[in-house]
Amino acid sequence: MIKKIINKTITDIKGVYATGIHCGLKFKKKDLAFIYVPEAAASAGVFTRNKFCASCVTFTKKVLKKNVLKAVIMNSGNANAGTGELGTKNTKHMAKITADMLGINASEVGVASTGIIGKQLPMDVLEAGIKKVLANPYVVDGSAAAEAILTTDTCLKQAFFETKIDGKRVVVAGISKGSGMLAPNMATTLTYLVTNANLEQKFLQAALADAINDTYNMTSVDTDTSTNDMALLISTKEDGVVIKTNKDKDVFLALLTEACTDLCKMIATDGEGATKLIEVNVVGAANGTDARKIAMNVVDSPLVKTAIHGEDPNWGRVIAAAGKSPEVKLNPDKFDLYFGDVQILAKGMPVAYDDFALKEQLKNNKVFITLELNLGSATAKAWGCDLTKGYIDINTKYN
Repeated sequence: MIKKIINKTITDIKGVYATGIHCGLKFKKKDLAFIYVPEAAASAGVFTRNKFCASCVTFTKKVLKKNVLKAVIMNSGNANAGTGELGTKNTKHMAKITADMLGINASEVGVASTGIIGKQLPMDVLEAGIKKVLANPYVVDGSAAAEAILTTDTCLKQAFFETKIDGKRVVVAGISKGSGMLAPNMATTLTYLVTNANLEQKFLQAALADAINDTYNMTSVDTDTSTNDMALLISTKEDGVVIKTNKDKDVFLALLTEACTDLCKMIATDGEGATKLIEVNVVGAANGTDARKIAMNVVDSPLVKTAIHGEDPNWGRVIAAAGKSPEVKLNPDKFDLYFGDVQILAKGMPVAYDDFALKEQLKNNKVFITLELNLGSATAKAWGCDLTKGYIDINTKYN
């Protein structure tokens, strides 16, 4: 059984160290953090597919291809994207300073940046900050690290899940940031996950990719994908928990996916200006590709998002969004639609429903939409949020 543990963070895993400080990239808030796993067994990463990816993405990708990550240095307030050769040089310098402070190789350090695009990093400020935050690299304050990676977020995003595998306690914990510029490939985020399970590199990469595909790549706020997205997963051998059998690996994947799902829901709930989380559940699709496409079409629809914000039971917007991709298999005469537990359509036809009950569903800060296609056995879930004037206000003030 998978359990969510409240009030624990990444540094509650033995052998994981992290904290965050204010170094001066932002006016007052924390803006620099690290994660250090001295006994890292393996590491994995999934990154943005944006063609204008930042140099930190390119750098960290190369590190993962050759070495196991033992540390990640992260800054917010400046994306160091669209900054040319100097930006690339500054990314490498961040890794070198970090490596020197920890006594490891720069090829074992990941670099992550988030914030405004097109501005050079003030390296004098950043170098002093890295030396300060790593003066004691054995700090256990994952919440401070979670705070330091935030941009327009309004809350910390932390998850801690555990289960038993072969009688041993296995943990996956993570921190995330994400609020806007949020769409698949992958959902705009910096996400750092750690586990006490000692797993081989190849499996860890495959597991992370699968978990991201079903969670972060099914989460959307505004359909925009950032230049700096990355999700990293590091395993530590400190606890001596070795996972080898395929059955146990399946349990680990379920645990990892649960942690990612929890973080994604936090991100969607905290979408810029959002007041409601929207969860779209597609069941009975002909295949997984169709299920995913339909779920994302609904959660991405500005008309659906604004209807949910206005608590307007205009279900026509949902079916229009569900059916807008001509390549998916969908038969309107077999289609059932629910808002929460209130059925709206049966076999494509409106049914008598309680108007008051439906409006009560839309008043909740979590709105659940279920689409039953009755064509097969494939399913998919997607998460998003309503679209409000607050989204415009936040993004026009960002620069």
